Amino acid sequence: MAADHTRFERPNRVEGDAEAAYDDGHLRVEHDNYYVSCGGEALRFRRAEFLLLSRLARNVLRVVKADELWRYAWGDSKPYNAESLHVHVYRVRSKLAPCGVRIETMVNVGYRLIPAAEARERRSA
Repeated sequence: MAADHTRFERPNRVEGDAEAAYDDGHLRVEHDNYYVSCGGEALRFRRAEFLLLSRLARNVLRVVKADELWRYAWGDSKPYNAESLHVHVYRVRSKLAPCGVRIETMVNVGYRLIPAAEARERRSA
């Protein structure tokens, strides 16, 4: 059986696209500008960390497969490494923790972004 060597490419968007930013009133991720703010305060992310957060923010409350996240951040330039991905997600989590935003791990599957309001509801339930 032949290996699939298709390249993963990030989707192109037209300027003014409604998906150009994620904003839940607390966390804002501007996908095209590599900008993240929480409660109006800018947060600093490395490129790979930002790309991971951006992909998760485009799929809020939905699980994004780990290998899909990896390809989104690194493309085909590096072979998939689950441990390395976990470290990068840990760094993103650490930066988002003061905002109340959570990233849940779905073991052996992937990750999902939980907005602050949803995270508070889950804790109080």
